[in-house]
Amino acid sequence: MFQPLDWRAPWLEPYEEFGRASLRAALAQRSVSAGLNAASAAAIAFVPQSELPPSTAYEQFIFDTRTVPTRDNLHDFFNGLVWLQFPETKRRLNQLQAQAIAADGVQ
Repeated sequence: MFQPLDWRAPWLEPYEEFGRASLRAALAQRSVSAGLNAASAAAIAFVPQSELPPSTAYEQFIFDTRTVPTRDNLHDFFNGLVWLQFPETKRRLNQLQAQAIAADGVQ
């Protein structure tokens, strides 16, 4: 699924705590969302991308359901690690994005 990661790299060190366990779980379960959920008891859950309805904005879905649609790729794996490492910051950004969607619609 992924190539090996060097968690000693300076840009990965902040994510090592959740990253190693999440990656092991993701590889074992062949699912990034399952791996992220297994590695942490976060206030937000990760779900397969297929749970995002086609007519629903990604950020609005996260705001409404407190779940993050997640694809099986490194981009979404690292997005999940940022959610785990900085949950309040990500939650606030999501709240602001949901407010913008409510005010202006999806652009």
